[in-house]
Amino acid sequence: MMHPALVLLAPDLAMNAALVITGLATVLVIVLVFLLLIIPEEDRARAAASWVRVRTYLITGSTGRVTEFDHEFDGIRELDNRIPPWFTTLFAATILFAGVYLVNYHILGSGTVMTDEYKVEIAAADLQRRILLASEGTIDENALVALKDPAALKRAGETFQKNCVSCHGAHGEGIVGPNLTDRYWIHGATIKNVYTTIKMGVPAKGMISWQLVFTPKQIQELASYVLTLQGSNPPNGKKPEGNLVE
Repeated sequence: MMHPALVLLAPDLAMNAALVITGLATVLVIVLVFLLLIIPEEDRARAAASWVRVRTYLITGSTGRVTEFDHEFDGIRELDNRIPPWFTTLFAATILFAGVYLVNYHILGSGTVMTDEYKVEIAAADLQRRILLASEGTIDENALVALKDPAALKRAGETFQKNCVSCHGAHGEGIVGPNLTDRYWIHGATIKNVYTTIKMGVPAKGMISWQLVFTPKQIQELASYVLTLQGSNPPNGKKPEGNLVE
């Protein structure tokens, strides 16, 4: 596992590298423009003519004619068109790039492959989560209460819209997941029941465990928000599932 300090520095290093590359590219463009301004007119003309010849060769090639075959089918004549030089050059460049990539990333190990970048990002997210958990403190799950704070419920509503609507609908009416607005519950209707369901998930039904995504405080807020959906009776509500809870 990478050291936590290096994990936090990884995004900064990537940003610095991008800034350096952008700066070098900008300097290169400025130098080229400056050279074009100071070189004599006749040299610029010769350079332009050379560029035109190179561009013409790369695009059309040195042979403008194509070979025609004698056979014809339904008025369609077959031609032996020459592959454009630019395509051949590009293909050769991709082969060269693949060789450099192989040596750099898989032989010398001087570059970071995507799997390692993913591990670094996961480690960074885990570290940030631990910091957030430490700042929020712990929650006694046996003494949970439904939150009534409007700010907390607003945050939970935004979380619901970002993460839960694909299964439960924008208003909790139920799509793949059950309807959250009626009085029928599959896993219980208390704040602790809803909290546990969100925390542990329901893998058999395709609901992931959200404890690796949200903090205990966020899960409590989300569970409290779900309880506020009771009796809202949105349109196109899914048919009841589970047991009736009065």
